[in-house]
Amino acid sequence: MRSLSTTALLLTLGYFVLWCLGPVLLADQGYWFSLPIWFWFSCILAPLLLIIVLVRALGDTRD
Repeated sequence: MRSLSTTALLLTLGYFVLWCLGPVLLADQGYWFSLPIWFWFSCILAPLLLIIVLVRALGDTRD
């Protein structure tokens, strides 16, 4: 079992990397619902993935 502070740091780093990769990798992918694809990845998908991973990580620590 990993400590909570280590998990929090890894989740923060992972979120930051996903958030930064959206505009870098998806800048030329076009638009969806009048918003660039990188917006959907960085501002919608990355936070959702963070929440899902956080819920799973916290669920594993409960007895």
